[in-house]
Amino acid sequence: MIKMILSLIALLCLSASTLAGPPSGRYVIISKLNGNALDVENFSNDNGANVMQWFAMGGANQQFDIQQLSDGSYSIRAAHNGKSLDLWEWNANDGAELRQWDYLGGDNQRWFIDDHGGGYFSITSKFSGKSLDVWEMNMFAGADVRLFSYWGGDGQLWTFQRVGDSSECYAGATLTHRFVDCGGKTIGLSCNGDSESQDPVLNLHNSSVRNVRLAANGGADGIHCEAGHCTLTDVVWEDVCEDAATNKAENGTMTIVGGWAYNSSGGYGGSPDKVFQHNSKNSTTFISGGFTTFGEHGKLWRSCGNCTNNGGPRNVYVYDVNIDSEIGSIVGVNRNYGDRAVIRNLRIRDYSSGDPKVCEEYQGVEKGSSSSKYGEYWNSASCDVSTSDVNPL
Repeated sequence: MIKMILSLIALLCLSASTLAGPPSGRYVIISKLNGNALDVENFSNDNGANVMQWFAMGGANQQFDIQQLSDGSYSIRAAHNGKSLDLWEWNANDGAELRQWDYLGGDNQRWFIDDHGGGYFSITSKFSGKSLDVWEMNMFAGADVRLFSYWGGDGQLWTFQRVGDSSECYAGATLTHRFVDCGGKTIGLSCNGDSESQDPVLNLHNSSVRNVRLAANGGADGIHCEAGHCTLTDVVWEDVCEDAATNKAENGTMTIVGGWAYNSSGGYGGSPDKVFQHNSKNSTTFISGGFTTFGEHGKLWRSCGNCTNNGGPRNVYVYDVNIDSEIGSIVGVNRNYGDRAVIRNLRIRDYSSGDPKVCEEYQGVEKGSSSSKYGEYWNSASCDVSTSDVNPL
């Protein structure tokens, strides 16, 4: 009788384990901490090649086939060569390296994927019990990935975006837990100037898109990141209508990698305004990878100054960005809500000190009131930027 009960308990535990992770399939695996993806460095086919992080570009070296195994663990194999994530040299210590190797099925190549809610998972070695960890909480592309005892930080939580195809990329689409290469399509709805009541062209729920153009006469309210993590890679806004993209993902991240945005006071979008709007609290926007502005713009990024139930913090990282346009200022943060802007390697056309303002601090308020401006700041709690971080383009 006791053996029967123990067997039943084991069966229930196995069933719970096999249901804990995402279904078997091909995914891009993205960190909650910084929005970057697991990446086999340099598309290597070699045994022992390093597995690190890079911008979520969705290449074959960032796509992984995960397969549930009979013991409730998963194999995780790179799409471009079939090699497995491998706990290097069977090292059970904190700080062990993550590499790739031919799949042999050992416990150092088996992984438990456990659901921690909100679309985020830990990935834990069956052999060591240690979890994949963005080493030293590095926020930038190129971060190392190691194994460390699980403690629940954002650097140990990952989201799985299933690889889709270009047929899913069309004006008005809603994508959920997907990574879609749009194949260079041009899509759009309409553009009613600066009206804030317009629909988004794409609505993303823990999803990412790349290689898509938003038509000059169809930009509407751009792209909305509604939940989880969203990456917008090599996206072109032919003429920003209301906003290019809006971060609405509470406790999430929105990342812009490469691409460009144009706006003109004489164009479809009306008077120049912010490029990227940030409304969600406890969340981060990354703008990087050579993203470039053209034409005329009001700001690159703004933390909402007068949202309903306004608050924060809202964070932005701007690095490796080109401002090849007229622009009023680069970023605007709300000091009273604990917002923080980190700016590195920013290049601005014809830049001179104070023109344009780089990081402006504001007093955030509730909807119906007007946000007041304190001015431009350097090396402050809200504006992590030095004069050496900004150069003429």
